[in-house]
Amino acid sequence: MERLGFIQAGFGLFGEGWADLLLRSEGVELRAIVDPSEEARERFAKRFGDRGIPCFPALSEALKNVQAQAVLIVAPNRAHREIAEEALGAGLHVLSEKPLADTWKNALGIYNAWKRSKRLIYAVSQNYRFRPEIQALKKAVAEGACGAIEYGTYEFHEEWRLGGWRTSMDYPLLEDMSIHHFDILRFVLGKEALAVHMVSLNPSWSPFKGGAVASGELRFAQEVLVQYFGSWVSRGHRTSWNGTIRLFGEHGTLSLEDDRLFVTGKDGKREEIVFPRYETDGRVFVLREFVKAVLEGGEPSTSLSDNIKTFALTCAAVESAQRKEEVALRYYLEELDS
Repeated sequence: MERLGFIQAGFGLFGEGWADLLLRSEGVELRAIVDPSEEARERFAKRFGDRGIPCFPALSEALKNVQAQAVLIVAPNRAHREIAEEALGAGLHVLSEKPLADTWKNALGIYNAWKRSKRLIYAVSQNYRFRPEIQALKKAVAEGACGAIEYGTYEFHEEWRLGGWRTSMDYPLLEDMSIHHFDILRFVLGKEALAVHMVSLNPSWSPFKGGAVASGELRFAQEVLVQYFGSWVSRGHRTSWNGTIRLFGEHGTLSLEDDRLFVTGKDGKREEIVFPRYETDGRVFVLREFVKAVLEGGEPSTSLSDNIKTFALTCAAVESAQRKEEVALRYYLEELDS
């Protein structure tokens, strides 16, 4: 069986988990680690040194010394564009952790580099899509379990305790967590967002530099309205990482609560929708789709061409929080065709 060779760029908090996943997955081979931090390279050598995998401080060095077909980006988002452009320029496919980039300008830079590359495979690990409860919710919506969805609510309460570079972001919730929720909404509803109106604040007890709480409205195609509230510094009450989602149609309500799915009819009768449970690490499915696309052709469901729309929604939400007014998505998406 052909094995897809990866160079992994980044060995921080999430990078360690990705390296472990690559090393235990069929059909792939981790051939090098790249990280400018000597401490990170030493940490990799300490844990995986017996594998004989070389470590380099720069991607350029890895490209000169190692044969690979793909680059996995697990570096801080501010470094994504530079790594992506170098990888694409060298003719390598790219799988990237989310978010796609740190700014819309840099996301467009990646997008344009990808178009110049004659469309190598480029996917973003928007892994929440592959969770069984999200797949089940999408299926229920598609099958019309409560009729066509016309509005909904999305509530998220959790507490980030891992520190790291995310604590220095201006809008950490929107940029690094809400982006999952926005992608879930696009995926489940099967509709694109048209506009967003968001406000943000940072509670006194927050360990973050910027807004760890956000609240607002998202307007999707066909005038579907979703009220959103999220907190990354919740004290006491918490939801699951998927959040609590309620979608309302003519015939009732679909609700995802504590990762259990329910439908409530117009008569108030509530029933649980039982669905199959399986491997919950969505990265496994992201990786499988990516490898299949590279080796057999096709496009991953979280391809760059799709994921940049989730990133555009996130950027619009941040802009809305900054300007304190509604922001239309068309101003972002029009640039993709320019």
